[in-house]
Amino acid sequence: MARTVVYAVSAALLVAVAASQSIVTCGECDRSKCAVTASCPGGLVLDTCGCCEVCARGLGQLCENTTTEDTPTTTHYGVCGQYLVCRTRTDTGGTGEATCECEDSGAVCGSDGVTYTTLCHLLMETAERPDLSVAVRGPCKTAPVIKSKPEDKIRPLGSILVLDCEAVGYPVPDITWELNRPDGSSFKLPGDDSSFAVQVRGGPEPYMITGWVQIMRVTNENLGIYNCVATNSEGEASCFCFSRYRET
Repeated sequence: MARTVVYAVSAALLVAVAASQSIVTCGECDRSKCAVTASCPGGLVLDTCGCCEVCARGLGQLCENTTTEDTPTTTHYGVCGQYLVCRTRTDTGGTGEATCECEDSGAVCGSDGVTYTTLCHLLMETAERPDLSVAVRGPCKTAPVIKSKPEDKIRPLGSILVLDCEAVGYPVPDITWELNRPDGSSFKLPGDDSSFAVQVRGGPEPYMITGWVQIMRVTNENLGIYNCVATNSEGEASCFCFSRYRET
């Protein structure tokens, strides 16, 4: 019986200690005792007691969402920094847990010529690179780059052939196709030839475009070198593949 009582008291003490760790007790404010803060990419905010300046919470860190009653009031993570907002997560089963997210979801171009997902991602980088700044609101302009080129194909005469090509750049590039025949002639597709079908769609990644050319029926006239050409205001990129036939 005595051992049971000891276990019960110990458990109660553990609960009390755990609860006390999540409760902040504020005394009289003495700013002379405040710790010196290091570089804070998100800026400075007052601590939970409203006394000392501390680093604001950064992108992706836990925070208090004061707009919802689901957020525990005994846990004090801190306030989100500049350009960040505290939003409740939707993937935690209704726990009310919240993290700092960027208020503006648009990409920005850094002074280093790199496109950052958001302004907040760039500001995080300035902790290590203080000279980094925003050059342009929006992605950096870049010449096209071929991300996925068409593969060489060998098909029997009379079969269907499909080639695809992916390119990325900003502004988003245009994709066109050209056929260079063995006899030295060349022309852009589809032209007026009903045996060719050309399609283009955006994606699957940001600032990317995907193009296809479909040959409805492989013949000697449409064999050769197929060029995928991606162009925008910043430049051009191209790649090619060989189309051959095999005897059936």
